[in-house]
Amino acid sequence: MATIFEKKRRVLLRGSHYGSANQRKYGIAFRTMAMVSTEELFKSLNNDRTKPKMKAKIRNEIVKRGIKIVRK
Repeated sequence: MATIFEKKRRVLLRGSHYGSANQRKYGIAFRTMAMVSTEELFKSLNNDRTKPKMKAKIRNEIVKRGIKIVRK
């Protein structure tokens, strides 16, 4: 299974109650790492608010693409 970059989102239909199960709509709002550009990967890797587990996934994807990471 591909590594997910963004989480899935729950979309609530207009005019419905949040608790009613038949009124909820789950939108597919996720992208796999393969769909994300390299610039966006590096931007999220350098972000302070990115969790360490996600940074490890990003580093693995960058290495898979054949790009060498240079730390300064």
